[in-house]
Amino acid sequence: MKKTVLTLVVLAVVAVGAGCRTCKSIDPTGIRGTLPPALGAASAVGGEASDRQPVQPDRMLIWKASLGIEVWSVETAVADAVAMAERQDGYAERKSDSGAGYASLTIRIPAKVFKDAVSEFETLGTVTRRDVEGQDVTEEYIDADARLKNKIVLRDRLKQLLDKATDVKDILAIETELNRVQGDIDSLEGRIKSLKGQVDYATVQLDLRRKPILGPLGYLCKGLWCGIEKLFVLRD
Repeated sequence: MKKTVLTLVVLAVVAVGAGCRTCKSIDPTGIRGTLPPALGAASAVGGEASDRQPVQPDRMLIWKASLGIEVWSVETAVADAVAMAERQDGYAERKSDSGAGYASLTIRIPAKVFKDAVSEFETLGTVTRRDVEGQDVTEEYIDADARLKNKIVLRDRLKQLLDKATDVKDILAIETELNRVQGDIDSLEGRIKSLKGQVDYATVQLDLRRKPILGPLGYLCKGLWCGIEKLFVLRD
């Protein structure tokens, strides 16, 4: 009886493992993320627009933006940024205020309004840095979903074997394998949930810094430098 049960456990693992090799054949229809319109420049302000190819509607993209902005009042800008996010059904995931004229915010915003939200955040002040990127996680999602389904099948088979087992050693062996498979299921479910969350809600990182206020000598030096610069460069 012991050899028979252990043999069945091995066969169950092998059968489901063989099924994993067919993961890529799963039809991704229905696995869709909300995709924002393609943005222009993905680097510093003033950069040329990137030639991004049209995105297929069934691709899952994680959108992220990072903005460096100089503002007159950091405290006011933080409050305005949070209000902007909430108007778009977003929220501030994390806030960090150094108290020395600098604050950092991580904003989560629905992907469908990502482009508009980034444009609105840029009105907080003078944009000194702008980085935008999109990561395609379609294949990773499909693979994780297929592996999860196979693990669930394996878990159900192991439970059936456990119900039929009578030998203590067989029961312990099956329970050990069952716990391992359940751990894999929990991990895959967590990863899938994380991917869905990142696809549905884009991330915008805001680094807000107080604008420097020049004194009399500062304005004098700035004007002097502009004059000297014109002697060498008439047009960029």
